[in-house]
Amino acid sequence: MTCKYIPRILLCGDMKNFLRALDGQKVNIVGQIDCDDGKIFSDDFQTLVDGADYVIFDDSAKFATNFERLARFGSEKFLTRESFLKFAGDNFFALENVQTLLDLIRQLKFSRLLDADDFFARNEIFSAFADGLEVDGIDENFSARRFPLLENFYNKIYPTFDSCKLQTYDAIILTADRLPEQIFDTLVATDAMTEKILLFVRKNSALEDWLAENSVAFSNVENFPAVNGSWALLTKFAPSEDFGIYSASDLPVDTKGAVGNLRRYLGDDVASLHWLWKNSKHTTIGLVNDDSPSQDEISKILRGCDVIVASGEFSALTPHEQTISVCGEYLNEHVEKIFRKHLKLKQPDYLSAFHFVSAGHCLFPFAKFITRRNIFDSYCEWLFSFVTDVAREVLDTTNISAVENPKKYRVVALIAERLLTVWLAKNRLRLVPAL
Repeated sequence: MTCKYIPRILLCGDMKNFLRALDGQKVNIVGQIDCDDGKIFSDDFQTLVDGADYVIFDDSAKFATNFERLARFGSEKFLTRESFLKFAGDNFFALENVQTLLDLIRQLKFSRLLDADDFFARNEIFSAFADGLEVDGIDENFSARRFPLLENFYNKIYPTFDSCKLQTYDAIILTADRLPEQIFDTLVATDAMTEKILLFVRKNSALEDWLAENSVAFSNVENFPAVNGSWALLTKFAPSEDFGIYSASDLPVDTKGAVGNLRRYLGDDVASLHWLWKNSKHTTIGLVNDDSPSQDEISKILRGCDVIVASGEFSALTPHEQTISVCGEYLNEHVEKIFRKHLKLKQPDYLSAFHFVSAGHCLFPFAKFITRRNIFDSYCEWLFSFVTDVAREVLDTTNISAVENPKKYRVVALIAERLLTVWLAKNRLRLVPAL
């Protein structure tokens, strides 16, 4: 997702020592000065500073000794070799930019953020935010997990963008240096996650030129001054809301194809869900059995959560035991084994969640939930990646097709009713029981 930023360095110190410490990291040395030369603080020094991203002191003692004298030249560009190696990896680093970002977050009154480039952990920000701000992180290299102090700053840490694609945020923070085409790809990939992107735009970069030329591609662009660049808040054009809230009993059911041919065994709720998935484009979508909240109420609730569900239904019998009581032990064990087999083949990460839910005492009603389209699609893609294969194998390995007793031939449907809870148990989604 990032391009390689090559910083321009004005070196104050020994070139060989500095290059040896870089261990292959690429830099552009634009000049070298002698720390012991009194002329370092002449008026000409300002011109040298302006032409570099950083002024690096190879000797930290000389940096500390001269720090107050350096301040009048703009101390934000001055770093020791150790600080440069630790903090200045794939973008421009300045303590002032860290503070500017913290101030911006408070000013903009964000309540839920995604730190996509591990910025807070990389810059060792330990302070907790006021007003209940939640920050999730993406940390591909697990650098935030080196110390609990860093990890605990985040509400959750995800390994990749893809692993948190079902989440929603007030804004996503991008700080690593990116080419315009990479920013464009990120904007598209995060459409369902946020309407706002807060990113650092380095001075004289290709990204700076691209944003200046393409500001009309956004609903709004705000720029906030920063050292060697700016913080840019990009607001995307919001898609119009389209609600589709249905009662499962009122929906058509698939009568053709894999799901339609297995409707008797999968159940009408599963068949109706499949029809809705394949035949609608609603941005907000859901199934209810009774009266649902108004569209205004749904929009308000979904601003603070990911899925609106009904309250979990508790039972003295576990779902596993309930199916035994209806269908008998042998049939239930046989069909559950087939479910586990196909989960292992198609969705192995969900095996433990299937066991957890089957052995529990609470289920969310299968046909009562409202959510955003991307979450709905993700759930349906998961469910229909294996459930029809389960039904086919059950038919091939039993005489259930000849059974007229619905308590028997509905065994697949009964177990399938656990699957919404299984999926929710595995995914880190914010739920509100309001149906």
